[in-house]
Amino acid sequence: MGRWLPALLGLVLLTACGTGPTHALPPADPGYTPPVDCGAITGPAGKRSLISPALPAGTAACAEAIDVLHSYYRDAPRKAQGTARRLVVNGWTCESDTDSHNAPQVGCDKNGIAFLTQNH
Repeated sequence: MGRWLPALLGLVLLTACGTGPTHALPPADPGYTPPVDCGAITGPAGKRSLISPALPAGTAACAEAIDVLHSYYRDAPRKAQGTARRLVVNGWTCESDTDSHNAPQVGCDKNGIAFLTQNH
C-alpha cells in the first residue's frame, strides 16, 4: 500500500475545497463525483471529519467506515505496527499520519476504496 495518506489527503482537500472567491471550482466534468462527508467522529486526538473520496472503485459506506475507525482507535495502541501505525481492521488497511498542523489523521483502504479523517 505504501505511504498513500498524504497524497489522498491532498486530493480530498482539493476536491472538498469551498467555492469562495479564492477557491477553484471542481472541474466541469459530468462524471465528477464529490467526496462523501460522513460527519464528525471522535478519536483519541479529538473530533475529526470523516471523508470518503470518490475513487474509480467507488466510495466507502459511512457506517462501515465509522465502525472500522472505532475499532482502529481501540486496537491501534496495542496492535498497530511501524511508524505509520498500520493495522488491518475487518479487511481495511489503516494507517495514521500527521497533517500540516501536526494533528494525527487516519486513512484506510480496501479494494480501491478509501476513507480518511481530517481536521474538523
